[in-house]
Amino acid sequence: MNTQRPIRQSSTYPRVDAGGAVLGDGFIADAQLDEWLRNGLADREVTNRDGGLLQLSDGARFSLVDGLRILGRRDGDSDPYGLTGRVMSLRSVLRRGGLLSSDGVRIGPAIYDAAFGVLLTPLPASSQADDEESPVTLRQSATGV
Repeated sequence: MNTQRPIRQSSTYPRVDAGGAVLGDGFIADAQLDEWLRNGLADREVTNRDGGLLQLSDGARFSLVDGLRILGRRDGDSDPYGLTGRVMSLRSVLRRGGLLSSDGVRIGPAIYDAAFGVLLTPLPASSQADDEESPVTLRQSATGV
């Protein structure tokens, strides 16, 4: 029996129904991403950027950055930093002085369980018509012309 718990939706990210997963906060666990790639629901392109690009079978495109979701304190104590449930890039964790392990992260004296994956940022749809137009100048974007 496959029961799914409700996932809080964000107005920033669209609902993506690829293999039963819903994109609400931009985080996709590594296992889910691997399943999408194996089943042909998505195609990953490695670029010079941090994580590359992801294109879903419906044409939606996303940039990828390695990230994690903080699941909670490992010892069950209170969360002194308020990180439980937050989604963060690995780079931001390291900037905070965090130490990464295969199943969690340590920030200061607190050790958190974490799910590793990628953070998706929606990219605008591109078409050949857009490519043929002249680029928008800084002045045009500031004046809305």
